[in-house]
Order: sequence, then structure tokens, then C-alpha cells
Amino acid sequence: MSTVTTSLRGTIAVLLLNNPPVNMGNATLRADLARSLQNLATDRQVEGVVIASALTHFYAGSDLSEFAGDVREPQLPSVIAAVEQLDVPVVAALTGLALGGGLEFALGCDRRIGDPTVQVGFPEVTLGMVPGAGGTVRTPRLTGVPIAIDLVASARRIDADEALRVGILDDIVPADELVDRAVELARSVSGKSRLIDRQVPPATAEDIEAVVARVSRRARPNVLEAIDLVRRAGDGEVDEVLDAERKVFNRLRLSGEASNLRYLFFARRAAAKALRSPANPLPVRTVGIAGAGTMGASLARAFIDHGFAVVVYDRDPAAVERLDSQVSGIRTAADITGLSDSDLVIDAVFEDMGVKTDLLENLEPKLRDDAIIASNTSYLDLCEMSRALEYRNRFAGLHFFNPPHRNPLVEVIRTPATDDATAATLSRIAATLGKVAIPAGLGDGFVANRVYADYRTQVEFLVEEGTSPSDVDRAMRGLGMPIGPFAVADMSGLDIAWARRKRLAATRDPRQRYVAIADRLCETGRLGQKTGTGWFTYPDDSRRGEPDPAVDRIIAAERANKGVEPRHIDDSEIRDRVLASMLCGAAVLVDCATAERASDIDVAMTEGFAFPKALGGPVRAMSARSDSEIVEALAAVHASCPVTFSVAEPASRGHLPEAVARCLNEVRERR
Repeated sequence: MSTVTTSLRGTIAVLLLNNPPVNMGNATLRADLARSLQNLATDRQVEGVVIASALTHFYAGSDLSEFAGDVREPQLPSVIAAVEQLDVPVVAALTGLALGGGLEFALGCDRRIGDPTVQVGFPEVTLGMVPGAGGTVRTPRLTGVPIAIDLVASARRIDADEALRVGILDDIVPADELVDRAVELARSVSGKSRLIDRQVPPATAEDIEAVVARVSRRARPNVLEAIDLVRRAGDGEVDEVLDAERKVFNRLRLSGEASNLRYLFFARRAAAKALRSPANPLPVRTVGIAGAGTMGASLARAFIDHGFAVVVYDRDPAAVERLDSQVSGIRTAADITGLSDSDLVIDAVFEDMGVKTDLLENLEPKLRDDAIIASNTSYLDLCEMSRALEYRNRFAGLHFFNPPHRNPLVEVIRTPATDDATAATLSRIAATLGKVAIPAGLGDGFVANRVYADYRTQVEFLVEEGTSPSDVDRAMRGLGMPIGPFAVADMSGLDIAWARRKRLAATRDPRQRYVAIADRLCETGRLGQKTGTGWFTYPDDSRRGEPDPAVDRIIAAERANKGVEPRHIDDSEIRDRVLASMLCGAAVLVDCATAERASDIDVAMTEGFAFPKALGGPVRAMSARSDSEIVEALAAVHASCPVTFSVAEPASRGHLPEAVARCLNEVRERR
């Protein structure tokens, strides 16, 4: 069955794209389009063409799975060329998404109208590429260079109104009139109006440089190449610049970075699929938040920004008053009964089991029987917590990462008692907030914090052995992290991890290596940015930490206490041991099913902890190495503490651990 059907409305041919579920631009759709256009080219009765959609979206984008190897013919540029070579005007009737190749296809038409649901954009730079079917060539001829640079380099989607304003759409019409109005337009216009026949409109150097400066900040090399292509769109013959764009596109789509970013794209989809539930989600209009501290305030912002009614409870009147002045549009309450009309309540009180169970015991009787309670705990045992509840089926973990109004990661954690409706509701909430959610099983730190704990443990080992917090942070920034682990610890607050260490002290294996430097810092009141001192010092409320001789003295004293003779540790050893430590954590989590997939861990670390997406995540980054290199790095990690990193023990004998191999193989198969 063809994905393109053709019908006639008098002398106007209407092509309907029908490639479920979203009109993805794959080889089948391109071939059917090329065949239909070829037939129209020889039909002398046709005086105009409308290309529309039989589905919700006009053309949602290209099939990314095709980009790993040779792209099958006909490729998109030749399909667009067939549209432009028709002797009659072609009108694109846009609805829903027209992204990437879909937008490029629409730009190959002579006119474009859309309904109010239209969203257009060029996402290619977020995938390590550039537009490759004329996006950098046709767009500036329509919008001018500054706007084209913004659209191509920012990868932002714009709605119908903005698309009309910048010239991508010629008109916005009601959805139920879209095809009829497109037919009228095709019948009324005279002749072709191809963008490739236009000149790029002039723009001042100041306007161009201003937008370049804005969108190129911290830009990856592919973004800079996209900007350069737009700037050169008017140089030389149009065929030459189209060919130059395609060459850059083909080079970049086969790069390691593009491969890693496609891997993450499909990994996010796999995590989202795993969160689907057979039950229907319950309606949530009012969200209650228990706790008016930093986390509660940020949660309130996240929910308010997405149209929820929000009520925040805290038994401390001063905290409630402070929140009232920080976040507008919310209700606050100093009595727990203020949460009684909530459809969902999120626990954001202090990370202490006693505090949380006391909250749940008092909260549940105040709520409706169908209200859901979710804990935002980072580490605590949800099963133990749920014992405070009568209706444990409507309780689960919904772990946001700090700050939740900006950090995209959420972990959805079911207990054995959590029912499908509760799980479905929390998954829907995460999606509504625009979050990237992964399923996580029960366990200390769940998924992301558990892997990050191994990262943090290893960098503290490295400091104890001879490097400095500044050197570690510099090495990890060199890997692509925007901020190093010690600066992150100061930003988060050293007391959070300190509380966890004290909680776990009674059950810690006495053979396990323990670095007490962070404890010494906390004991002297150095809790991070909030106290002005932590691993670094922050003079005059600066957000950028500076090395502190007082910290050097604490580190030296702890080394002396353990009889450690400090040695030089280079950046490559720092990075290798950090990555191998994270791989160990991932292997343990997948092996015990706390994480469903190794790729979930890469999603968690890239979304929640800013691990460089260009590397695909820690597991993906290690999977690109040879097994012998991985074994060598794992052996060094095992030597750093055979108890903490026991999963790496086979590496000390020259073998790749089976649990690690399973993680690596899963990720390698996704190449």
C-alpha cells in the first residue's frame, strides 16, 4: 500500500502523505513521493498541486535509523528537486509537526499554509549534524540570514504564529479548512515561486554578528558549521551551496558524535516506552507539595509553569512566607489540611526517614481515596516509607533532580505495591512537565545517584592519592563536563552526602575504603556555596570557587593519617578511573535489575548530571574502547577499593567481567 495517495479536485492534484504513525520521512515515503511527482510531471491536465497529510503531522522528520550508513535512494534532496521541477505551483498544507527534513520538504514547495497546530524547526544540530536537504540554503532566502541562523543553530521549534511572522508560512487557516484553502491557493497563484530562485536579502553585519554571538555560545563544532553554511547560502550558484551543505551533512551524520546522539535519542524513546502502563492515568489538576525549602520551591515553579494549580505546605510559617515572596501563582499553607484538595502530593521534606514517615502518616487521612502520594527522596527506602500508609498502591517514588524546574531528569520508582494507575499517572506527569523520565528500581540512590556515588567515591580516592579537587574538576571539564564533581558537590551542599554517609555508617563493610576528607570539611562548617566554603572558597558570594589552602591542609592531614604518599596523577588516569567507576555502577544496577537497560543509565547521566551527550553517556563512552583498554581501566578501579568495586574483580585477572560485558554489548548493539 502506498504511503502517498493522489486525488484530483478539478485541475488541482492533492497528494496525501500517510506513513503512520507520524509521517516519518523514510525510504518508503520518499520513493512513493518521487513516483507520485513523476506521474504528475507528465499529466497536462494538472494545473496545481497540494501536498497535505492524512495524519496528525505533516512530515515529522527523517528516520534517524537511516543515517548510520548509506541512505537509500531516492534521497530527500532529489525528491525536493522533483517538487521544484514541476511546471505548476505546489502548495504545502502543514499541520502538526514539520521538523528537519519535513520542513526542508515544505520549503521546496512554492507556497506554505498551515493550521494553528503547526510547529516547525530544524533539530539537526542537536543530533550532531546540520540540515542536509537545503535547510541552510532555502531558509535564509525566505527569512533573511539572521533569522535563519537562529532557527538552524538554536534547533528551537516555532509555532504557527511565529512561522507566519518570519515568512515560513504564507497564511494560517482553520484546521478543518486547511486542504480546501490550499486547493484555492494552488488554483489562484500564477506560476512557480521557488526559493532557490530568490536572492538572499541583505542584512547588516551587526545584526548577523549579534545572532551568531547569541546562538554560538558554547556551541559544538557542528553548530558552528551550520552557522557558516547559512552565512554562505548566497555565495555562488545555488547548486553549489546545496551540494556543499549535503557534503557537510553526510560527513557529520557518520561522525561518532552524531552516532552517540542518535543512540541517546533512541535510548530516551526506549525508556519512555518502558514507562507505559496498561492502566489509564488519573486526572491531575492540583498538585500539593509538602516542604517549602529549596526543592519544594523549585518543584512549585515547575508545576506552575506547566499549568497546574499548586499548593505548598510547610509547618514552618517562616518557610511558607518566604516561598510566597519567591513564587507567584501558588497557594501556601502552614497546616497540612491545606493539601486536602490535591490530586497528587509530592513529598519534598527533609531527607530523613522519620520526618518522611511522620508526614505520610499525617497526610494520608487528609486526602481523597484516589489521591496519589509520591516521594521525591533521593536515597531512602520507599518500601519502609510506605509502611506509614494504609493505601500503599497509590504511593511511589517520583525523583526530580535539582533544580527540578530546570533539570530534565526524573526517575519513576514503583514499589511492589504501586498499582498501574499510579505508575501511569506519574509517567504522564513527567511527560507533561517536559521531563526525560526513566524507570528505576528500588535501591540506595536508585539509578542516577547510585552511579554518581561511584563517580564521587572515585574522585575522592584520587584526591586522597595525590591529585587536587581543582585538577579533578579540570580533567572532567576537559572530557566535556560543564562543571567538575567537586564544584557540583559545593553547589548541591556537602551536608546532603554527609547525612547519607552517616546513615550508612553502621552497615558499611569495615574492609571498604573510606575517605574522610569530606567529613572533615563538613565538621568545620564547610558545606559548599551556601556557607561560602566547601571544597573551594567563594569570596563575596561568588558562584565560581577558588582553591583554598585550608582545604589543602585538611587533605594533607588525612593523607598523613593514612600514611598515603601523594603522587602525580595525570588527566587521562583521572578520566579513565572515573569512567570505569561509573561503568562498574552501571553493571551492578543492570545486573540486579534496578536499571532496566544500560542505555537508561546513559540517559540519566547525560540528562541529570550533564555528562557530555557528544560521548553518549559513560557506558556508551566506554563501549567505544577496546576490551583490553576497558579491562585495564577496570583493574585500576578494582585496585582502588576491591570492596566498593568488587564487580571489577575479574579485570584484576585480565578478564572482562560478565556483568560489564552485558552492559557494553547492549550498548554496542545499538550502534
